Amino acid sequence: MYRIRDYLILMFAICLFSPLVQAEDNLYRIDGIPDNLHYDVGESYLINITVSDPASVSYIIITITNGTLSATDEFTESNLELNLTDGSEGWFFNWQAPAESFDLGEGNAVLTIDFKYQNGTTWASFDSILRSPEVVEESGAGVPQWALSLAWTGASVTVILTVIGALVLRRDRLT
Repeated sequence: MYRIRDYLILMFAICLFSPLVQAEDNLYRIDGIPDNLHYDVGESYLINITVSDPASVSYIIITITNGTLSATDEFTESNLELNLTDGSEGWFFNWQAPAESFDLGEGNAVLTIDFKYQNGTTWASFDSILRSPEVVEESGAGVPQWALSLAWTGASVTVILTVIGALVLRRDRLT
């Protein structure tokens, strides 16, 4: 009985003090990404990156699958990868969303940020999917006009054929 109590006290002490000896996690903060993760077509976003231990991170590699990256606020050519060094006060870069609109389910941009040590090994990594603009209906029913016309035509033909069929069947009974 006392042996079980002693083991429980020992386990409680280990659980109580074990969080104090754990290593510190690699923490980073990324600001400037759209809040709802839906970008606006052609919009430029200033993205700010800070890390918990800037001395550990030698450089970062940023890649995007859609849009253009730039270290400044000027976008001259399509650039899908960016390498940034000297992050003593954090890193800043600009991402310009695609200028064209896409069909539903297309146009997503995958943003990847790899934080690297001096020797090239990974300190931390970040991935996010920036989705194409949300599809919202404006003032109509959200259905194309041709689909509405087709539906009403089909409903009208069905009603007319039902009435004709009822008349034909009723006529057979009367004769």
